[in-house]
Amino acid sequence: MPHTPETKDVQIRLGWFALVTAFMPLLTIHTTYLVSAMQGHVDWCIPYIQSCTSISATGRDGAGYFIFKGVMVPIMTLFIVFWFLTHRWLQGLGYRYGKGVGWLGLFASLFLILYTVALGHRGDEFHLMRRIGVTGYFGMTGIAQILAGSALYRSSWPLLQRSGRRLVVLTALTLTTAMVSLVWQSVPTWDYDPVKHSFEWILIMMLNFWGIGMAILWHKAGLSITLPRAVNLQ
Repeated sequence: MPHTPETKDVQIRLGWFALVTAFMPLLTIHTTYLVSAMQGHVDWCIPYIQSCTSISATGRDGAGYFIFKGVMVPIMTLFIVFWFLTHRWLQGLGYRYGKGVGWLGLFASLFLILYTVALGHRGDEFHLMRRIGVTGYFGMTGIAQILAGSALYRSSWPLLQRSGRRLVVLTALTLTTAMVSLVWQSVPTWDYDPVKHSFEWILIMMLNFWGIGMAILWHKAGLSITLPRAVNLQ
């Protein structure tokens, strides 16, 4: 008589997924910087302070070109999943901003894919694609982070409220940094060129630190997805 398979639920913790998703862009851009510097395509420095090179320059030539494109596109696919999960989580908690967060995260990821595809190609049209891609990514990601953080901050759950407050503060610091950058480059008497690359590196770091903060929250909250698994009885 054949055995009837017994279905057991498998829980997958999502904290580690979110942590990898948020950490990988930082690992990628620092790896491409080191590779490009070793190959002589960019200068050696501490880009956060000395502003010697842009993030784009680290992925334009040599092995850095292939590393950046080969890693960032799959990472953005993970980001789409990350924002979809955030959207479903917020909706499950009863927060009406869940759907907006999901769509904003989707478009932010698509914008960065556009930027990544155009990176390393010369011409006005590719320059325009890069500008649209990076501006759209920063803008959409910033809004999604504001909505998610503010929804958690208004929660009645102490853990979510504390984490939401920290995420809102981090987003406020990121937006303040972006505003300082915009004001600096808008004033004709202030020379923005010596610091423009530093602002870019700092902003990318802060955006991804927000994702790491969300990953820690998911881990503390025990957020997971449940999948059925069939096990044959012997």
